[in-house]
Amino acid sequence: MTELGNPYAYKVWDSRGRPVPCQVWDHDMRKTYHQGIDKIYVSDLEPGMKYYFQVIDRDRGTVLDERVFKSIKLSSKNNIRFAMASCACDFYISHSRVMWDLLFAQKPDFIFLVGDAVYADFRCPTTETDIWRRYCETRSRLRHFRQPHLIPTLAVWDDHDYGRDNMCKSFKYKNSSKRVFDLFFGSRNTDGFKNTMGVGSQFNAFGQRFFFLDDRYFRDEKQCGGMMWGYDQQEQFLENICQNSKPAWVFNGSQFFGNYIKQESFLQDFGKNFTDVLSKLRKCQAPVVFGSGDVHFSEIMSVDPKYLGYRTYEYTSSAIHSLNLPLKWLYRNPRREAFTWHHNFLIIDSTTTGHGLKIKAKSINARNKVAFSHETVVTRS
Repeated sequence: MTELGNPYAYKVWDSRGRPVPCQVWDHDMRKTYHQGIDKIYVSDLEPGMKYYFQVIDRDRGTVLDERVFKSIKLSSKNNIRFAMASCACDFYISHSRVMWDLLFAQKPDFIFLVGDAVYADFRCPTTETDIWRRYCETRSRLRHFRQPHLIPTLAVWDDHDYGRDNMCKSFKYKNSSKRVFDLFFGSRNTDGFKNTMGVGSQFNAFGQRFFFLDDRYFRDEKQCGGMMWGYDQQEQFLENICQNSKPAWVFNGSQFFGNYIKQESFLQDFGKNFTDVLSKLRKCQAPVVFGSGDVHFSEIMSVDPKYLGYRTYEYTSSAIHSLNLPLKWLYRNPRREAFTWHHNFLIIDSTTTGHGLKIKAKSINARNKVAFSHETVVTRS
């Protein structure tokens, strides 16, 4: 995050004191706001080595900020521990102060943000100026962006960081909103990671694959017989996931099987399209597990073998700090195996085993207690 009229310089070195190449590869500053973004590209990293990153006031030579990070070899093991979170409203000040510290204390390998990491439409009419301001305000306030040790973070949006509640491909500012999201959360293609369509991406590591689908930029109006991801994104995803039999996680901002609450979900809004996607996933050799956010409670849903030919699960993580929903009707999900409505995030240990995944999940709340835990194995055989 940069300040208008205050030029920064950047420095990276390793634990042996050797300088490491870094450069600004993208930058944006808006006339309507005092803060901007520099995106830094660091090259020649060695897996396992500790690195130090400094932000320096170019005029005065003083150090303004400092972080520590490591690079990881993506083929070094067959398991990954990732934190999964969504719905991070920066106006929930008390919980936003503690939740990210608790998340980082779990020491995940990666953090996956599955929607509403920014409430760009909160308390504003949502113009291009509002979107930029709200992204900057969120980055300034949340302790996720103030941790001394960096953890790689992959993100996909939902409606609030897209720019308007329940909005689809007709959103007026979709292109400018995508530019801002890419600035704050996007990455270059690199080993194991590639950008797909919209703000979607694919990440391959530790014998597993992770697909992040853009559920807003190409989304049709609900109940119109249309598509959640748009034809091109859907077909690209299906082609990629069916290329091999490596287990796959599929992440979406909206729930997949959340039709029981009669709110936004793939099954609720695009039932015919969802049935078609499931029929094609059923033919793939890769076992599939689903991940989602959005609904302001966390749960683990069992997905009956009638859909894909084997039992799998949908993991929903929401909200890390936003509106709570302690309502009785939320308990009426026949698929549910675990649930909490308190502020929380999920920590998931996912390990390849034979032709599937061994998954251990736990929900951590604001008191640093385990709200629920769940273990399972997902396999096609």
